[in-house]
Amino acid sequence: MEKKSSETKMVIVMRKDLHMTKGKYVAQGSHASLGNVLRIQESGTDKQKDVLEKWLNESFVKVCVYVNSLEELHSIYQQAKNNGEAVQLITDNGLTMFDGVKTDTCLSILGYRKDVDAITGHLRLL
Repeated sequence: MEKKSSETKMVIVMRKDLHMTKGKYVAQGSHASLGNVLRIQESGTDKQKDVLEKWLNESFVKVCVYVNSLEELHSIYQQAKNNGEAVQLITDNGLTMFDGVKTDTCLSILGYRKDVDAITGHLRLL
């Protein structure tokens, strides 16, 4: 049986330079994933809503990758925004880590596989 590749995917991009605990990584990635879904449902474009429906009804692919700096995270974020992708940047309030300083920790991008891979395909798995 031939395995069919999913047409859509979500990529969660984490900042590895922050050295978050495993639990913090999971929590921040969850915020990014759910935040993106909710934002699309509330105010996404028709394309983003179509992608979300396909993603939810196909194989629900999620991949976690990393960057090593805030600048890299912001660069990925800007590329996704410029391409019209559904992207959610997460800023932690600093209550449990980061000494009370609000800190951009991660983001998620949901889109067609080819479009997301064009932005994040060079990043390594977390």
